[in-house]
Amino acid sequence: MVIAIDLGSNTFRVALIKKEQNGFNNEQIYEKIVGAARGLNESGKIGFEAKNRLFEAIAEAKSKFDFTKFKCVAVATEAFRVASNSEEIFSEIREKFGINFHIIDGQAEAKLTFLGVQNALRKIGINDKFSIIDIGGASSEIGEDGKFISFKFGIITFYERFKALDLMQENAKIYTKEAREFLTSLDNKLIVLTSGVPTTIAALKLGLNYESYDPEKVSGYELKNDDLAWFVNELLKMDDRSADVAVGRSRKYPLIAGTLLLKELLNGQEAKFIVIDDGLREGVGAAYLRGIFQEIITKF
Repeated sequence: MVIAIDLGSNTFRVALIKKEQNGFNNEQIYEKIVGAARGLNESGKIGFEAKNRLFEAIAEAKSKFDFTKFKCVAVATEAFRVASNSEEIFSEIREKFGINFHIIDGQAEAKLTFLGVQNALRKIGINDKFSIIDIGGASSEIGEDGKFISFKFGIITFYERFKALDLMQENAKIYTKEAREFLTSLDNKLIVLTSGVPTTIAALKLGLNYESYDPEKVSGYELKNDDLAWFVNELLKMDDRSADVAVGRSRKYPLIAGTLLLKELLNGQEAKFIVIDDGLREGVGAAYLRGIFQEIITKF
């Protein structure tokens, strides 16, 4: 078994992953919104408050998982690729918590996410060829096996750049133009949607809120185009307190931003859209247990 950590531009996700006959399974999971990309557009750094949230999340994870018994493999993504103080933060984490983070590039992130999604699809009986869309906090990874691109837009950075709903609606199509063209070039009969936006849409459609969220119920949900407009309208009808309960604290507007980006990406696609909760975190664990983690993060 291995403890796999995905430190994204918005969310800190941890899982204890076990190799079994049918693939790889999560024995224990933990996640927390840390908002690493908040303020990154303006300062170029991981902010003080985001750093504190991250350190609190690591401390919580250390209290829940047996880091003395299992190997820990940790990766960090786009916010930490661009922030000028990433190395300083990770040096402090190594000293304080004994965890060594690998800052991986977008290609490696996409490949590892693909592996995590592939494993999850097989567990629910889907073995078809598929493409992935992973809209993160500061970057988005799109592709199919052997062909991936990481694009420089994400829900936090996009929301913080425009803030107002009308401006986000105006700019979503512009920001996703190249990504949409790339997605159209792929063999898209099945598009798998992973990360916080589609999983939260699926959860709300299933009657789940932030506290009752169940990854096993969400994985396999078939998302329809109408679900995106429905989700934005539902969030806009909620006051901030109700939204905090429904989708998580301070997530209302970034989720709206991300849904507008996803709506533009999926516009005109004839594929079936399946939501999968598993992603980079599970891919890191699967790659390590298969002995290919180092090869993936150094190849790309």
